[in-house]
Amino acid sequence: MTEKSALEVENERLVTQFCLDWAKRDATMLAEYLADDVVYQMFEGNPDIIGKEAFINTLDAFLNSMKEVEWEILRTYSVGELVINDRIDHFVGKDESKSMHFAIAGWFLVRDGKIKIWRDYSLPGGISEVGSGFTSG
Repeated sequence: MTEKSALEVENERLVTQFCLDWAKRDATMLAEYLADDVVYQMFEGNPDIIGKEAFINTLDAFLNSMKEVEWEILRTYSVGELVINDRIDHFVGKDESKSMHFAIAGWFLVRDGKIKIWRDYSLPGGISEVGSGFTSG
């Protein structure tokens, strides 16, 4: 097994911190991890969100409606500029009946220290529930 390159280690660190920072529920702060012309697809089949401004406009109101957000990273892999993580995304609404939990495979292309392309895919057989509360451990 080959050791990870310095680039792979740094890219994993960047993506992991980005995922952990969702707990801050601040779309403008999260956009600092993204390239200006980022391409983000929230779920397969959804249209791409292109650019930092579109990312902020799309997610700001949603994040402000949340009481708690936690992205639980189960595994992370990297090859060069590509980082893939296996995670469970927990979103708890201010009204807990609007809570959501999703099993996700995240695919990130990192260039020049910024996330350039990001796609999330629902995992078959994984958690995908809406409406139950979540208590972080």
